Amino acid sequence: MNQLIRFLSIVLVAALIFLGSSILGDNTPYQGSVLTPDQANLYPVERIVHTGKKGDVPISLRAEYDIRGVVKGKRKYSDYPSQVSEYDLILAWGDLNREEYDQHVNYSQSGRWYYYTYDQGMVDQGFIARNSANVHLIPENDEIGKEIKKLRKNDYIRIIGFLVDVHFENGAWETSMTRGDTGNGACEIIYVTEIHVVD
Repeated sequence: MNQLIRFLSIVLVAALIFLGSSILGDNTPYQGSVLTPDQANLYPVERIVHTGKKGDVPISLRAEYDIRGVVKGKRKYSDYPSQVSEYDLILAWGDLNREEYDQHVNYSQSGRWYYYTYDQGMVDQGFIARNSANVHLIPENDEIGKEIKKLRKNDYIRIIGFLVDVHFENGAWETSMTRGDTGNGACEIIYVTEIHVVD
């Protein structure tokens, strides 16, 4: 009888730990190499009209884009571009997710930018810049928007869509077309047609 009680207690504790982790969003990071993004530039550039929260917005499709990465940060915005793009993600790919590198980098987001600090001697700025990015996500439809909303830090995800320029009334919001650039204009703007968590 005592052994049965002990066994049931262990099962109960394990269940509570699992439930608590799920509620609190504790998510074990994927630590391994990830394929680099696949990009195919479009010539000529195709223009579409996307219906945002404040009406129709012209968008130029610059390149087909397929990216796998680990979510290192997620932030919701309510600024002017949020009429088409509410969420930014920090994504990391390549060898940057390997445990021997990942443990030495910390990420943060603010004002549509991302920032990182790192242990010098273990990784360097160029390596991080070439294998990570802050991406602005434009969901093709409401269902894609719901999937983006559900994403959590440390999810290993795949996004398929297009790199785009957005033509707002007050000016263009232009995507980066290369990996490894830094500073203003270095973020990718992705028009998302498919998104899912990789098993």
